[in-house]
Amino acid sequence: MNAKLLNGQTRLAINVLVKNEKNGKVSARVLGLPEYSVVSSDRNSAISELDKLITENLSGNEVISLELEIPNREHPWRKFAGMYQNSHLFDSVLTNIEANRHELNSQTLNELTNDQQEDKIA
Repeated sequence: MNAKLLNGQTRLAINVLVKNEKNGKVSARVLGLPEYSVVSSDRNSAISELDKLITENLSGNEVISLELEIPNREHPWRKFAGMYQNSHLFDSVLTNIEANRHELNSQTLNELTNDQQEDKIA
């Protein structure tokens, strides 16, 4: 939606879906606002009825845009970052993780190789 002030009146540009229905009728509805929807006998009357519906509902009310500031939240794990960097066990833990990863990779590679060989035999 886009509002402009023209000759002392606010003009509101909206996106409307105009659709030819299977029963020969034409529907018109404001995208994003399902309560603003009409069905009529032809395109022009559907648009006119929708315009009337919107104008009546907005009369005495106002449409405004709000800019909200979304708080920047810290990642929940950030407080743990670097907590073991000065620990004498840290390097040992990293070495164990790396060795474990290599072992798992080797097992996976062996399983894949065995599966490929079995596929060739079958």
